[in-house]
Amino acid sequence: MSVGIDAGTKSYGVFVLEEGEHYEFSSSKVKESPEDFVEFLQSLDFDVAAGLSGYGLPVKRLYEISEKEFALMTLNFDREQSLGMRRVIELLREKRLNIHTIPAVIHLPTVPDCRKVNRIDMGTYDKVCSVAYVLHEFGVDETFILAELGYGFNAFIAVEEGRIVDGIGGTSGFPGYSSISAIDGELAYLMGRITKDVIFSGGLKSYFEARGKDFDADVFAEWVMKGIRALTAVVDAKKVYLSGRFAGAVAERVGEHFEVVDLSHAGGKVSAIGAAVIANGYAGKEGREVVERLELMRASGTVLDHLTPDVRKRIRFDHNF
Repeated sequence: MSVGIDAGTKSYGVFVLEEGEHYEFSSSKVKESPEDFVEFLQSLDFDVAAGLSGYGLPVKRLYEISEKEFALMTLNFDREQSLGMRRVIELLREKRLNIHTIPAVIHLPTVPDCRKVNRIDMGTYDKVCSVAYVLHEFGVDETFILAELGYGFNAFIAVEEGRIVDGIGGTSGFPGYSSISAIDGELAYLMGRITKDVIFSGGLKSYFEARGKDFDADVFAEWVMKGIRALTAVVDAKKVYLSGRFAGAVAERVGEHFEVVDLSHAGGKVSAIGAAVIANGYAGKEGREVVERLELMRASGTVLDHLTPDVRKRIRFDHNF
């Protein structure tokens, strides 16, 4: 049995591939009681699983990762804020469950180094999972742009003939529903200290609320189109796959310019399904062709490897790298 696990901003998704069963848990509930979530995972009695990888790591078993690798996966200095996932991973490591990490976009050899300059978030592991889902369902030769529009962030991934070649991550691109995403350099200077709380605030939700609105699909779609258009600079894509809770809200607008496939009706979190496909592929079963096309087993390095020296010397990181 193969299982995929997606740890999202709003919810955790778990998908059991053979049974086609999807389970969803509130992220706040997992943080409150990580033991219950781990107990649930253990009750599935799976053979192999994949996910829970944050900003990604080259492929290895979760119980084999070091404290430094965990820090690189979460990039969170606030132990209290990362307590939920940290405790989940600690418990899973103790139980030595066969759960593997999944690389993020920046770890992939199919993305040219020149596109990684001073980037950390080009698309987290769950975005790679969503691409895996598309390749599994629609064919490994697909050329497209994936726009994943979640509660927190909007991310955009460029895929050329089944290989990820570029990406704009949720924290490095255009505003998401609840996240400010990339921060104007001058604004960052005026703000001084940037914390995770800042990254998770200041999104379009705040903009709408300040104007007495719940949501404005036209405004949201305009920002989504900017992300999609940006990636047409590197890939000649005619098709856009939309996933996440806001996919339906922008499908019509995006459809005016591209062939659109709305994945929001897939019957579960697409990223969790994709993670299950990857887990199955790791085991050499159905999904292996997807793992090979994405070159996941050749993923390498860390999210900090592509910082230029003048930038690298200014970052704070509690572990040597």
